[in-house]
Amino acid sequence: MGHRILVGIDCSANAQRAVDYVGTMLRPHDDAVITLFHVLVGPQPDIYPDAAQREQELDKRHRRAHRQLEAMAARLAEIGVPPDRIAVKIQVCDPGENVSSALLDEQRRGGYHTVVVGRRGMSKREEFLFGSVSSKIIREARECTVWVVQ
Repeated sequence: MGHRILVGIDCSANAQRAVDYVGTMLRPHDDAVITLFHVLVGPQPDIYPDAAQREQELDKRHRRAHRQLEAMAARLAEIGVPPDRIAVKIQVCDPGENVSSALLDEQRRGGYHTVVVGRRGMSKREEFLFGSVSSKIIREARECTVWVVQ
């Protein structure tokens, strides 16, 4: 198996830039395998107190994330990455779970060599208060390279 790349995908424009960057950089490398990975945080129980409504909302979010991942996979193929080297994966997390931890857990489980994330346009104050996925990935990643695309 070749070089395994895990690309963290959310709904931001930075995620699209990360996909474009990865495609451009890795297009000529026949051994690179790219997984587009989305962490889907489930709806808060207090917003949807009824379990059936929560499940319906989760299903809606899952379909939307899948469409987004498929569009980004198509974009990689347009750039020139062969479709057989592109995979998509969605992981559902409970509200309050940490997106960066889910990405790092997937990196370890899947033996990915590189983790790629987009950097959101947070102010320094917001980043200090809430943290950022890219900052946490940089701080906590082990035994892999990290690309942060802005």
